[in-house]
Amino acid sequence: MKSTHRSRRNRGQALIITALIITLMSMSTVYYVLETEKETVNTQSTADSYFSVAKISTRNTVISALANTSNGGDTQALTTSLKKLSSTLHAHSYDAELDLSFTPLNTTPYQNGTWISWGQDGSGVSSAYVTFAINVSGSSANYHSTYETNVTTSIHINGTYAAEGSEETVNISCTVYDENGPTLANRIAILYQNQADGSWLNVDQQNNLTIVDFGNGTYGISFSASAQGPVNISAQVNDLRDVFVMANATCAQA
Repeated sequence: MKSTHRSRRNRGQALIITALIITLMSMSTVYYVLETEKETVNTQSTADSYFSVAKISTRNTVISALANTSNGGDTQALTTSLKKLSSTLHAHSYDAELDLSFTPLNTTPYQNGTWISWGQDGSGVSSAYVTFAINVSGSSANYHSTYETNVTTSIHINGTYAAEGSEETVNISCTVYDENGPTLANRIAILYQNQADGSWLNVDQQNNLTIVDFGNGTYGISFSASAQGPVNISAQVNDLRDVFVMANATCAQA
């Protein structure tokens, strides 16, 4: 389990680095365009270019920071990454001065812009919420913009079990959501609790595991378990952005 945890954390850190690299490449593109078209470019087009880069970069950074934290990385990844982004944007602006400020949401249930709740009731959420302000100062005018970025991955699971001899067949429904509604998963891992000692056991092909993707964010999962009575299950999901979320639930008898 430790190696899996470390692997997830390393993936999250890699996403943060990738987000900064993309920002630098985007700024370089803006620089090239402004340099090659300096005779026709104006302050408004400069501001528009920087606004576009900044908005894309801030969203990518929030996603990568949430992926890092939810996969077991730094709990301060959001603030740390946005400070680096702000410094990068300011240092690589051209023909105008770009200042990015940010305010992580600190209203319950968010703390420092992050809300992670992996419950026992079949629901789990990993979310980040930040308000941004961008100021672009040019030679002839100043431009200002504020906007909010919300990145959320959540799941809901429920299940039933039916006794078949010495084993039980477990059927689970798992639905994955992002901030816009149902979304697809990149990875789903299922565990169930050993009734003898309370430990959690990974479900794999030895348990006749099947996962059916219905293509709309909902997955039908079935497996066999050596259990007697109610089965406690856990679903661990990474979405397509590698944000991690999990939830536990107790299956009802079918």
